[in-house]
Amino acid sequence: MSHEAQNQTRRVVSFLLHAHLPYGYNHASQNSLEQAWLYEAVTHCYLPLLSMLKRLEPKDSPWLTVSLSPTLLELWSHRNFAHDYRAHLKEGLRIIESETEHPAHPQERRQRAREIMADWEEAGARFESIDGKLPSAFADLAESGKIELITTAATHAFLPAFQNDSCFRRFQIGNGIETFKRHTGIHPKGFWLPECAYFDGLENDLASYGIEYFGLEEQGLARATPKASIRAPLSCPNGLLALGRDNTLSQKVWSARSGYPGHSHYREFHHDGIHQVDTEICKQFALPDSGRLPFGLKYWRVTGTPEKDWYEPERAKEQAELDAGDFIKEIESTEEGLVFLPFDAELFGHWWYEGPVWLENVLKRTSRLANTSLKASHQAAKSFTGPPQGRPAASTWGRRGDYSFWVNRDTDWIYALLCHCSEDLRRLIELNGPAGGDSEKDRGIRQAGRELLLASASDWPFMLRAGATGEYAMERLHQHIKRCRFLVDSIREERLDPRDLALLEERNPAFLKISLAPYFNRP
Repeated sequence: MSHEAQNQTRRVVSFLLHAHLPYGYNHASQNSLEQAWLYEAVTHCYLPLLSMLKRLEPKDSPWLTVSLSPTLLELWSHRNFAHDYRAHLKEGLRIIESETEHPAHPQERRQRAREIMADWEEAGARFESIDGKLPSAFADLAESGKIELITTAATHAFLPAFQNDSCFRRFQIGNGIETFKRHTGIHPKGFWLPECAYFDGLENDLASYGIEYFGLEEQGLARATPKASIRAPLSCPNGLLALGRDNTLSQKVWSARSGYPGHSHYREFHHDGIHQVDTEICKQFALPDSGRLPFGLKYWRVTGTPEKDWYEPERAKEQAELDAGDFIKEIESTEEGLVFLPFDAELFGHWWYEGPVWLENVLKRTSRLANTSLKASHQAAKSFTGPPQGRPAASTWGRRGDYSFWVNRDTDWIYALLCHCSEDLRRLIELNGPAGGDSEKDRGIRQAGRELLLASASDWPFMLRAGATGEYAMERLHQHIKRCRFLVDSIREERLDPRDLALLEERNPAFLKISLAPYFNRP
């Protein structure tokens, strides 16, 4: 079909959930910010999402696409993750149980604590049901035809910042795809552009790895040459298909001001009762500055500050079903053609606690709509015969649709340093070969490559701009750049200490099968 689907279907709806966390695993301590992020997301998003997806019953093809970032897959597969997450649940349940019995707490707080305790127990049961193996669990869903799985760049680098470094771009893309394949056994047909960030010609890098489609912000098609509609995929000059996000519909969910998650019946994400728990009880979650790590004692609903009303689960569930009904009406009122709806997966369950209930309702109701089909993104892209041809415009899903949130006066220095490190690594590989052996020199070159990947995550400039975790981002950036430079200089000057190398390998055991091929097989 062109703008009309086959078999009388006039509208094709495609959801894409992108799951990503920056890599950071503190092997020495559970009391760390990166561990808190991971455990919260697993408990409140990834496990509930997995459970919801298992309940779906698509008839002919998957209903939606899930993108799993390579860094997230590496976190889930860390040798200590399953053990540490089980320990986190055990310690967390001890704290929550103390809340259910605290004589000074009002009855409402104790009841909310009992409900949170049930959530955590359910998370533990779900985790054990998959033997702690999240990558395999999602791969099994794809194998059974319930979802499509795709991936993104190795550490989610902001690719337009490296327009003049094709080696580095392919280093990111190639290692991302190979890491994904190693964890899932699947070669992805689609590719999530980090931050939906596109520049002219990026599709050529993707095509060299067998990618068939990617998603864009709506502006990428609205300003394409020639101008294109989001109601059909755009065929790039090399044949790859670009799907444009429906910004109007997405904002019904995503908008901080007017989106569904801001309704006063929903659970408040930003207010955590861990800050009111006795220090002695929750010392595992205490920070050196007397603050507390995120935990998840969310007793309140989205009401005014500082006083908030108690959360009421049944009212929240009813509201999620009402909002799902409203979204279905919005879908029915859209123009015929493609309706592409990509979101951060962490919105559902983590930031918006009721999100999985809303999403399950929307998926099931959409599947029953007349003249509408619900498809994973690859199937949706291929549903359109003879799509319009053109060149997408440079774009991101940032505030203005441009690069400015990630590339600006405050972050330019980051990309200058990264490009310098990339060039140093290229020269080192030219002198020493592909570094595929077990010698200390080869191991050192590969570890320098890992540090470069970890330094180039788009999360760091995002955090610096957003402000809340800027200090942490700055520390991680300098840490990885410093280690990359140290390794390159040590190898070049033939003074690499095997003890230093072993320590760095131990601290960052990500991308163990890293490939440096883009640096010696240059296009």
